[in-house]
Amino acid sequence: MAEQTPFCIADNLLMKLGSTVFHEIGLAYGVVSELRKLEDTLSTVRAVLVDAEEKQESSHAVAVWVRRLNDVVYDADDLLDDFATEDLRRKSTDDRRRFARQVSDFFSSSNHLAFRFKMGHRIKGIRERLDDIGNDIPKFNFIPRVVISGNRGRETCSVVEKSHKIVGRDEAKKHIIELLMQSSTSQENLSMIGIVGMGGLGKTTLAQLVYNDRRLADYFDLKMWACVSDDFDVKILVRNIIKSATNKGVEDLELDQLQQHLQQYLDGKRYLLVLDDVWNDDVLIWGQFMSLLPVGADGSKVLVTTRSTRVASVMGIDSPYTVESLKDEESWELFQSVAFKKGAEKMHPNLVAIGKDIVKMCKGVPLVIRTLGGILSFNTQENHWLSIKDNKNLVLLRNKNDIMPVLRLSYDNLPIHLRQCFAYCALFSKDYIFQKQELVQLWMAQGYIQPVHENECLEDIGDEYFEDLLTRSLYEVVEHEDFYDEIMGYKMHDLIHDLAQSVVKSDIIILTDNVIAIPKRVHHVSLSRATNEVPKDLMDKPIRTLFMECCSDDYYIINRCISSLKCLRVMRMRLGQQKLPTSLGKLSHLRYLDLCWGSFENLPSSIIRLKHLQTLKLNQCQNLKELPRNMKKLINLRHLEINGCIRLSYMPHRLGELTHLQTLPFFLVGNDCGECRKKRIGGLSELKSLNNLRGQLVISGLSNARGSEAKEAKLEGKHYLDHLTLYWRGSVEATSKESEEETVSVMESLQPHQNLKELSMCGYGGVRFPNWMMNDRLDMLLPNLVTIQIFFCKRCQVLPPFGELPSLKHLHLRNLPAVEYMKDTLSVNPFFPSLKILMICDMHNLKGWGRRDVTAKQTPSYPYLEHLYLTNISTELCLHLISVPSSLKSLEISGMEDVTSLPEGLQHLSTLQTLQIGHCSELTTLPGWIGLLSSLTKLIIYNCCKLASLPKEMRSLRNLITLRIKDCPYLSERCQRETGEDWPKISHIRQILIDKEWYWADL
Repeated sequence: MAEQTPFCIADNLLMKLGSTVFHEIGLAYGVVSELRKLEDTLSTVRAVLVDAEEKQESSHAVAVWVRRLNDVVYDADDLLDDFATEDLRRKSTDDRRRFARQVSDFFSSSNHLAFRFKMGHRIKGIRERLDDIGNDIPKFNFIPRVVISGNRGRETCSVVEKSHKIVGRDEAKKHIIELLMQSSTSQENLSMIGIVGMGGLGKTTLAQLVYNDRRLADYFDLKMWACVSDDFDVKILVRNIIKSATNKGVEDLELDQLQQHLQQYLDGKRYLLVLDDVWNDDVLIWGQFMSLLPVGADGSKVLVTTRSTRVASVMGIDSPYTVESLKDEESWELFQSVAFKKGAEKMHPNLVAIGKDIVKMCKGVPLVIRTLGGILSFNTQENHWLSIKDNKNLVLLRNKNDIMPVLRLSYDNLPIHLRQCFAYCALFSKDYIFQKQELVQLWMAQGYIQPVHENECLEDIGDEYFEDLLTRSLYEVVEHEDFYDEIMGYKMHDLIHDLAQSVVKSDIIILTDNVIAIPKRVHHVSLSRATNEVPKDLMDKPIRTLFMECCSDDYYIINRCISSLKCLRVMRMRLGQQKLPTSLGKLSHLRYLDLCWGSFENLPSSIIRLKHLQTLKLNQCQNLKELPRNMKKLINLRHLEINGCIRLSYMPHRLGELTHLQTLPFFLVGNDCGECRKKRIGGLSELKSLNNLRGQLVISGLSNARGSEAKEAKLEGKHYLDHLTLYWRGSVEATSKESEEETVSVMESLQPHQNLKELSMCGYGGVRFPNWMMNDRLDMLLPNLVTIQIFFCKRCQVLPPFGELPSLKHLHLRNLPAVEYMKDTLSVNPFFPSLKILMICDMHNLKGWGRRDVTAKQTPSYPYLEHLYLTNISTELCLHLISVPSSLKSLEISGMEDVTSLPEGLQHLSTLQTLQIGHCSELTTLPGWIGLLSSLTKLIIYNCCKLASLPKEMRSLRNLITLRIKDCPYLSERCQRETGEDWPKISHIRQILIDKEWYWADL
């Protein structure tokens, strides 16, 4: 396929050349005329780029022209960057030299003249090359087209919708779940099940539906997911399985050591292992892998997805499940959900008829249907829909199963400003899960994001780009299986990834052991070799992106390699060495530096020379002791990520001068004694000018803060912050009245902006919450607050009026032993009007909860409460809280020592699905009305030592799937299979766990 045109880079250059900054640079270095000529020629070339990109598909000469243009545009970008770097260096020097004479001396220096001479030659050479390219435009009959960068008319929402609508797979899901929950028919405990079908039919989606089904979560002790793909390696696969089983990475061990780990985690457990997207059909390799896999307990299963029946056969799967194409009505339902907004099809009956013709041509392949629906959803012009319908690639799909040409339509129909953004994702390995913010930062570093207006925020524009690509089905949402609607990240379907790789050709390359030669014109490289060594032929290439994973090379080799890569904009390194290369400071073009999970203790001092650096990632650098003292010199830094840097003891002085900072997830208030006394440490006042901070901010070490200093933080002005955590380190006990007042004073000064969505506090030592929290109009001060978490505040006695907050959905209170009640108000508004999850733990003295006398005439309290967790609180309050909500789905009661029977109010909870009862030492029996809980699917009883029997009404719980009983000696004995007196009452339940013994009912 033809190469990409450098539209985004060209736009970025034109924006720079037209700016006041570069006009001043031109004057300072005497190159105003040359820069203006460069701008004029580039504008002419930019106007024909869209036409050139289309014509290069059928003309080799045009493709060569585009290649020449790419080279010169990249060189011009480096040139302007060098000018800007020198200008920034000059200005920082001027700041230190206060007198005009010294400035004049600098301008007349030999260094300045040498730089001016050198850059003059470079700019002349680039302009001549660009002139040659511009002179060829008439030869190719390129037609100028008006392209408006940004396509900014569409409204976007910060809330991502749930994963794509899934149709036509209910029966398939049911069938596979039944296969997985069958007992092994052979003598072996471990059996294999396969899902087979062509690319794009939704094999992975079907496996995900099955994997996340609640029934399997109860049936299997352990579930694991590993993507295999075409670059198969037994060692890597075993490591990924261990990581999935433990949720932790594993070091680079030998195969026999990995097998020992695998045995440790899987032996004796009934497990489910999903091997997704298997390509390799080598019998010997799979034999080696299966010999490493423990057989597990009876009922363990391996579920395989593959496009090849031969792969299934090699793995010992005789009758795999074949995924069929969608039926016509299912295909139309899926297409309609993507191509039309709700009800919009009624406004465009002409498009409905065309759409149905297009759907018939898609052959029931969900990926094709979603992709074409995404293309058409942005344009309601009939001629556009007809052009898709009549496209030769779609017509050919009727007779072929190759859907790649059809997917190419999704790229060809992208707005020009999105094409490089999409194609850049070819740098990620298949099934790599990326974050939105991560990808936007990478786009920014490459200059792909173009503001329409000068003051627009690049991150906001990048969010719009991302949402646009997501809506077009080019990205997929990856949701966390264990949490409510929580998004883990995003990934590309493997066929969409293939599309991206086909677009970029040799511009982007992933270096694996199978790649022998590195193309001369490569610009973006991901090093993913088992040898973990830097290839020598990587040096001195015009590389703009380098990802190095687990590089084990010699320090001096890495240092030399890095110093040779002068054009780098993006670098990600995972190094085992305790010392970082000093040559990092020579990468003057660098915008994005990811050093996460490093074992180094310090950053090289040269890093402060990176004047263009926008993003610095240091997450989980657990040995890092301090940040560079002169961080203020990183004047363009926007994102400083330091989560998990547990050895940091203070923030650097004058950090607050980095006013572009948007990401600073963690701020540590240092203690100005001991070793820190010798250093200039930054206090809370550093936050004063950081009003662009976004997302999350954790302020730790507040026990070291003073009220006057906290006032300087000006949190009330941080209107982009979503989540604020306030954490006191050390003892929470005030040693004097003065220190107690100081603690309260600090808290009084940390009032956040009303846009805040999440507030967390831990270890606060005051006897009262601050006035802004105790305000009767808390609903006006924090109207957008969704989540509150308060832990280990051991001296506070009265809770703020949280029941008045209109948006509060999650409230978690833990270990507040002195709290006696919640402040009540005279408000007539609903009590906890939006609350969904309430957790109250270890609050023995809590007596009142506010608005206790709720009458039938008043608006009901907790109208949306679904999950209630009560641990170690008074029985009276527990009974009150249970009696109010009528929409509960899950309830946990624990630590109610004097409860002898379940509260009567429970019998009316017809929506209750999960009930957990634990550590109720006086509970002797369950009431007969438990049979009224018709929606109950899971019942868990633990540490109820006097509970002696179950009522006969247990037989009425026909929807009950899981029963677990632990550390209830009398009850465990009565519930033993076949022999226990209560067994007939529970024998209908599908899954029963008595202490450590599982019983499974036949399906």
